[in-house]
Amino acid sequence: MAASGISQILGRVKDVFKFVLRTKQRRSRAIEALPSRQYMQTTLIPALAAAERRRMLFVGAQPYNLSFYRSCEALKIGVWSVDYDPASAPYGAPQGHFVGDVKQIGILAPQLKFNVIVFNGILGFGVNAPADAVSALEAMEQVAEPDALLIIGWNPGRTDGQEIAALRPRLTRAVLGDLPSEIEFPAIGVQRDPHRYEIFKFGTTEK
Repeated sequence: MAASGISQILGRVKDVFKFVLRTKQRRSRAIEALPSRQYMQTTLIPALAAAERRRMLFVGAQPYNLSFYRSCEALKIGVWSVDYDPASAPYGAPQGHFVGDVKQIGILAPQLKFNVIVFNGILGFGVNAPADAVSALEAMEQVAEPDALLIIGWNPGRTDGQEIAALRPRLTRAVLGDLPSEIEFPAIGVQRDPHRYEIFKFGTTEK
């Protein structure tokens, strides 16, 4: 093949790469602008800081989480993250990132304890069955301090709710400052289903 032909092919590959990158960046910005994400940035994070919840495990690593980490850092909340996909490592949290299944977090981070764990956008996006959700919960409890908060964000419609239904009996509803223990945002834009946050503590008060 002539050098000019190779150059043309390389140029097209470069153009495709740029297009894919721009598309991902636009999607990340669109997700960051969602009301449910803005609630995390402007409401949840300050409430966590006010409650002295300063050691966070964030489950999942995506480009649109980077601004969340920066907001946490600004309020002196240390964040660690875990994601099973090695390609997500560049978007990991500043204090440390673990590549692996959250169901193995007790093995991945045996020396760490967290007083808040954010489990957002995982049910229906990797943890897709009640048994898997319970296994993830049991693993997260291994690295949770005794009074730790668990903030679960999930999408009714993306999942039929069996996963969260399996978790609720193992948890206790909690409050964070004057925030409600649960809140739901309607579907909008790139968020095709409603998004609900529920705040818990590990374990149950039942005797």
